[in-house]
Amino acid sequence: MKAMEIFEKFFKSDAPLLIAHRGFSAVAPENTLSAFKYAIRSKADMIEVDVRLTKDGTPVIIHDAKVDRTTNGSGKVRNFYVWTLKELDAGSWFDLKYKGEKIPTLEETLKFINGRLPINIEIKTSPRRNEITEKVLAVIFENGYEEKTLISSFDPRILRRLRKLTDKIPTALLYHYPIYFNPIKTLKNLNAVALIHNFKFTTQNLVRKIHDAGLKIFVYTVNKPEDIKKMINLGVDGIITDDLRLARRILKSLH
Repeated sequence: MKAMEIFEKFFKSDAPLLIAHRGFSAVAPENTLSAFKYAIRSKADMIEVDVRLTKDGTPVIIHDAKVDRTTNGSGKVRNFYVWTLKELDAGSWFDLKYKGEKIPTLEETLKFINGRLPINIEIKTSPRRNEITEKVLAVIFENGYEEKTLISSFDPRILRRLRKLTDKIPTALLYHYPIYFNPIKTLKNLNAVALIHNFKFTTQNLVRKIHDAGLKIFVYTVNKPEDIKKMINLGVDGIITDDLRLARRILKSLH
């Protein structure tokens, strides 16, 4: 099954997918199993996570290049072995009731979600980009998650590398600024199925262009009621949000 066919299966209705940004990060520490648990309970359509490599080459779920903001440790993720990373407390910074929460590996995350919903894995750019791409793919295939995964990156080189290795996993290009290039040509050159764009720069014209080309557009990170409404009205295909319950309430009020 090719990437676009797999991607199309994620969409159950005309309503946009509600995607839990780093898990349900409004109620639990981001990118932890607790945040993923609440995303599943709150019936997210998809979970979005960030992946980096440890010193020993283990893909782990963390957004920042450093552990300082979201743990009681300090230093770059790439300088930690996975077993030393596991000693850090990744929950207390958010709320003391999450004390002892660990940084999960990608494998632990897929096993925990256990097929209950699809996952959007953002691969962070890195000098080890070929290695991280290969390691992430290995974990996905070893855990039978290839038909429930969307891989995204701001780094087009990662998406190109991924496409050379498999045509089975859908990919999306992340982009933060107003679009100054031909988005359709760029996505097609990368064999990507979607653009994941900063909602602040997403326009009706961009959404129309993407849809006319048979592609999809997701927006991030949309947390205010008026912005969520605006994105739904623009007809985007997915809304990445910290607050799933708020987004769900607004979506229900409009559909």
